[in-house]
Parts: sequence; C-alpha cells; structure tokens
Amino acid sequence: MQPQPRIHDKVGYCLVETLICNKLSERAEGKLHYQIWQHQEDKSFGISLCKNESSGGFSAELIQVTDILQCLANLKATEKPFHATAFKSLFSGKSANNHCFLAAVFVDQKLVQPHPMTERLLEVDVHFELWVNQLEDLVSTDKEITPTKTSKKRPEKEIENEVHQA
Repeated sequence: MQPQPRIHDKVGYCLVETLICNKLSERAEGKLHYQIWQHQEDKSFGISLCKNESSGGFSAELIQVTDILQCLANLKATEKPFHATAFKSLFSGKSANNHCFLAAVFVDQKLVQPHPMTERLLEVDVHFELWVNQLEDLVSTDKEITPTKTSKKRPEKEIENEVHQA
C-alpha cells in the first residue's frame, strides 16, 4: 500500500470562520462543517472540511482558493453541466466523499448551483470570481482570527472550542 501524500497543514494560517451546510443529497443525514482559513503572510485563503455530522469519512486537508477558482474557471469555460467528481483533483486525499462534500460547500458558498434540468449535475455560478471579495469581507468584519501554532492534527473538540470562544 502506497503512503498517502502529505496534505497541506494549516501552520501559518488563521481560522477565519467555521460554517455549516447541507449535503447535496436530500436523503443524506446530518450536515457538513467546513472552515475558511487565511495565510498570515500572503493573505491567501484556503478551505477545508472539518466535520460530518453523520457517517462518511473525508479529508480535512486545506484546499487553496486559487486552485478552486482555477478549477471553476475551467469548468465554466466548457459551458456544460458537470458532476461533483470534477472536484476530485483538488484533493490529495482519496476519500470517496471528498468531492461530493466539497460540492455541497461550493453550493453553500454560491460558487455552483444544482443544474435546473438535470438531477445530480452542477453548474458554475456566473459570479464565482467574486468569491475572494466575499472572503476578504469576512476577514474585515471578524473581531479576532485564530492563528494555528502547531503542525499536529488538532482534535475536533479543540477547534470547536476556539470557534465558540470567538
């Protein structure tokens, strides 16, 4: 068995916000929790999945917003609806749920929407490129952003406590 490539840790990043969204399938139980991060030096943004309220594994790796926007631009250029599998390349982790959970986050962030005529297909929102402005607005309205100090995987409880204290 090949070792999984090292995922991008969150050292040097500050937690901006933890959000909750619905899954894409109406039959799915529980909600998804995800986090928006900002790098302390270059001010770039990243996003990561952090909790599934029901069963199903996922990768909590940080995905760069620039990579997300490039992927969405490529999909938008085709002018065709697509499946959530189009987001597989954004992850180094190989969980079968990664791309579907990320698609749910993108729907919540209004980057994509379900295709109106074809179930299980998505389309890129015409204003997806404005997402960075929305993320910057989050930072300017937040009182305090929590920097990450270690490269160890932090327990979910610790992250939840930070979010509740903010």
